Amino acid sequence: MIMKYERFDLEITFTESLLGTIPQRPVAEEFILSKGVAENGESPEDELRTAPEELERGTTAFHRLEDGSPILYDYAVKGFLKEAGQIFNGLNGVKALRSKIENLVFVQPRQIRLVVPEGMAMAYCDRPLRAMTAQGPRTTLARSEELPVGTRFRCVLKVYSGPITRAMLEELLTYGADKGMGQWRNGGHGRFQFKLTDAQ
Repeated sequence: MIMKYERFDLEITFTESLLGTIPQRPVAEEFILSKGVAENGESPEDELRTAPEELERGTTAFHRLEDGSPILYDYAVKGFLKEAGQIFNGLNGVKALRSKIENLVFVQPRQIRLVVPEGMAMAYCDRPLRAMTAQGPRTTLARSEELPVGTRFRCVLKVYSGPITRAMLEELLTYGADKGMGQWRNGGHGRFQFKLTDAQ
């Protein structure tokens, strides 16, 4: 028996700036190598090849291709969909929605190029981070690479037959207009608009 699936082209355009999430290389390397083989069967070592070489302490960045272009990995998009699925569990009567997204929705390609609007460049976003510790409240500074409003990417969603429909995906993606993806989402970063169409 051959499993049936649908393919959708997804184009996302950020309406707020997008912040990088990759920490300093020694931290990133330890984390990446601890993950083992990716769900698509690829080794995580490709993530090491695209990780930034040197970062100022406390800075997060974007993975990059050899030509310097920033990218997202497929799991960033799938992670957003899974988070939305958890928030809207039971949408259209579908229970365990996060789990169904995990097992039935796949993002392609693995490396997704981020296209920066012509004439614009990457910047940095500095902000305070506050935390309550055993010693009382503490504040530190965080710094992230920041891609401008209008940055966009395209990818394909491969969806196996089951309860996940195009209409449901559109509802989950609509959540991104408010929630966003990437770092500091509660500060409004990473919000986006999207276009979902049948893949050619």
